Amino acid sequence: MSVTGIIDVFAYVIYGSLALLAVWGAYISILLYRTLRKKTIRDPAPLILQVKELCEARKFDAAMSVCQSPTYWHTALAQLIAVALKNRAKGLAKVKQLLVTEFHTEVVAEMENRLGSVSTIVRLGPLLGLLGTVASMIAAFGRIGSSEKVNPNALASDISLALWATGAGLLIANPMMLIGNDFHARLRRLRDRTEKQLQEVLDVMETTEPQRAAAERPSKPAASR
Repeated sequence: MSVTGIIDVFAYVIYGSLALLAVWGAYISILLYRTLRKKTIRDPAPLILQVKELCEARKFDAAMSVCQSPTYWHTALAQLIAVALKNRAKGLAKVKQLLVTEFHTEVVAEMENRLGSVSTIVRLGPLLGLLGTVASMIAAFGRIGSSEKVNPNALASDISLALWATGAGLLIANPMMLIGNDFHARLRRLRDRTEKQLQEVLDVMETTEPQRAAAERPSKPAASR
């Protein structure tokens, strides 16, 4: 096989890689939005109200059961409330630290990893497209150099195919960049809303903490006369 033929094969491999990159980007995007939808609770009021009422009644196990029910467990708010209730004996300051860790490791870590894949696709798409264009142009000019008579139609077809590689790379990268920016904004809104909603439950836990401490404090024995 001639050098021009090898470059042609390499160029078509690049085109196949661009197609796979587009499919991978679409798959990652679908997973991202599905995960975000699962983590977001549309109407948090019923959950917060139930948890607050149960906490005020000191029924913490029942409140945890509500958070772990199939209706709410997959949402970020319910996961964090369950962690707060489970570790309530450690004090509010420690609970807040645990909630920050839980949010980053169990709620957003997977989505952030997939966002990293989106960033990779945004950078890799134009580079692969440019590489395909360069390879196709080298092959086209190689055929021109080895031919005594140049066919303008064949040359235009080769150049058009070469430029399509760059166009395909940009066509992949631009929508993925928009998707990445949009998802970053949605993820920030999820964090802000969850923090605000969680604070309502923490306020109730803070008010019940002195009552719990008083209830658990052993009574003093009566002084002997």
